[in-house]
Amino acid sequence: MVKFLTIVFVATVSVSNTFAQQVTDSVVQMDQITVTASRKARAILSTPFAVDILQRNAIDKQVSRTVPEALIGMPGVFIQKTNHAGGSPFVRGLTGNQSLILVDGIRLNNSIFRYGPNQYMTLVDPLIVDRIEVVKGTGSVQYGSDAMTGVINIMTRELSFSDKNKWTESVQSRVTETGMETTWRPEISYQGKRIAFSIGADTKNFGNLKGGDSTGFQVPSGYNEKAFDAKLKLDLGKNWIVTLANQWLEQQDVPVYHKYKLENFAVNTSDPISRGFSYTKIKKTYSRGIVNELNFFGARQFIKESRYSQKKGSPTTRFERDAIETFSFGGEVNTQFSKHWEANSGIELYRDEVRSFRNDYVNTRMDVANKRGLYPDNSSYTNLAVYSIHHLQFNKLTIEAGARFNQCNASIKDQTLGKIAIKPGALVFQGGINYQLSKKLYVYANMSEGFRAPNIDDLGTLGIVDFRYEQPAYNLEPERSLNLETGIKFLGKKTVFSGSIFRTNLSGLITRIKTGEVISGYDVYTKVNVDKGFVKGWEAQGQVKLFKGLSLQASATSLFGESVTKAQPLRRIPPFNSRIALEYRNKRFSSGLNFDHASPQRRLEAGDKSDNRIPIGGTPGFNILNSYFSYETSNVITRLYVSNILNTDYRTHGSGINGMGRAVSLTTIIQFNQFK
Repeated sequence: MVKFLTIVFVATVSVSNTFAQQVTDSVVQMDQITVTASRKARAILSTPFAVDILQRNAIDKQVSRTVPEALIGMPGVFIQKTNHAGGSPFVRGLTGNQSLILVDGIRLNNSIFRYGPNQYMTLVDPLIVDRIEVVKGTGSVQYGSDAMTGVINIMTRELSFSDKNKWTESVQSRVTETGMETTWRPEISYQGKRIAFSIGADTKNFGNLKGGDSTGFQVPSGYNEKAFDAKLKLDLGKNWIVTLANQWLEQQDVPVYHKYKLENFAVNTSDPISRGFSYTKIKKTYSRGIVNELNFFGARQFIKESRYSQKKGSPTTRFERDAIETFSFGGEVNTQFSKHWEANSGIELYRDEVRSFRNDYVNTRMDVANKRGLYPDNSSYTNLAVYSIHHLQFNKLTIEAGARFNQCNASIKDQTLGKIAIKPGALVFQGGINYQLSKKLYVYANMSEGFRAPNIDDLGTLGIVDFRYEQPAYNLEPERSLNLETGIKFLGKKTVFSGSIFRTNLSGLITRIKTGEVISGYDVYTKVNVDKGFVKGWEAQGQVKLFKGLSLQASATSLFGESVTKAQPLRRIPPFNSRIALEYRNKRFSSGLNFDHASPQRRLEAGDKSDNRIPIGGTPGFNILNSYFSYETSNVITRLYVSNILNTDYRTHGSGINGMGRAVSLTTIIQFNQFK
């Protein structure tokens, strides 16, 4: 009944969760600018793709503990949590290395991203995020490998210049009852005529997560986190702008809860997991001539993880350490050939260096057995690409088309098989049209190719991963996707609506198959390009303004995934899910109710059925009610968030830990020395 009512509501009044975040007291703003969909600034209304933007105020309202949790409720995106510190977004049914994540337009994905859920998106600090752009059904032409069904671009806060010098200092705190969170963040920023900068740091303690109803505290699940960030923006004159940024985040003592609960582990913890990211961006704009803008970037990113594991009753403690360092460079030119024709063309280079090793300690650390790590040590992976995307505008008609060629080079140094080199490449195309039928109504359609080149994780993984043992595969080709989509966008004075239907055909999928061997009690798997399948579905979202200050919002997503090769469901397809929200806002005060629904997921693939995180027969559905209250003065912001008011016991599909039960969180932000 909940599903039926949600579908009826979305199909009739329904209006956009994403667009709702830009509500004003007058007109709902749908002319938001997106840069991810087309690699250039363009209003959402005119893009031939499904685009959602999550703004900073929406992230703050729901007291998002991590970046993935901020995306809960966004149509087409579903969040799975292997543990409390985890959070992996499914974009139209795919996740892990089949879904591309960017930070400030630069790839977070690297060559050890694994198939299936991973925790790497949680290594981006949500307290520095300005907005998150999600583009669905396209992305490989714009940003390369892994964008099989879409792109998530996490945009950190942009700096701006000011004619008058402005200093702002602030302190932010957040606490959640029963010790589930204590967060502190001081920050300082400056704005001048030609220079602007900000510096901030976090310290966070997340206690064991309390589930709903009869679950109680899930022990062990708590962990600690600390972060640092700095950004500098310089105006060098003559339209040259330079931006430098540095981000660092580390999680400490992170337990994998279901390993303790279901797999007889005495120890299964990552300590630490860390990410460092620094970049330089240079932009030059021109007021005349065919070239509008030049953009260059150079970046360095590292991700490191140390893991400890020990089965109950075993004298052996396993220590694993994986580290990957990525250097990237790129340049892009924006050209204006005529008043109707504009293009973005560029080149990108990413290079990964992988370090991985493992030690088994028997009884004491003096008795050490050195072994191969999860990935082949000293391997490298290079990703070189050229692309060109063209934008044509004729009155009410917008046309976009583009192509990208990617050439990858994987150099693997395996202890047993020696040095192996493969060079997978891919050429992909995309095109879309958007037409303005009337002043308020737009229709669009697109066809986009996507791909995922096999990476180090595919080619060289050796060891225990989740509930299986993997061995290397060295003859893999890129996975492919073809997205077909059509949709509408409607912008009225009090009503906004968007909806789409789509189908993504998948081919050459890299699939794990059993070899028949068993090692340490785990079935042994290897990978092959054998599977074909598809994901189809619909999304609808929107908002209606009931009267001044009060709005009603809704979104819903329905997906169906099938493996054509195996004649069974695709793995981990999210169930039907929806959100209905009521919000009231005036100048200083806002409050709201969010109702989140997920239907049961009983369509299970063979791997789902053997996954101990998924109950026998499938994951039950759930209904969650949350509320928030916010009050702002010139110097103080206070937010109160009540999670899971009904104290429902629930778990999102594929997760290894239950969601938070009823709890109250309080956020306070105090700004000092704020000159306007």
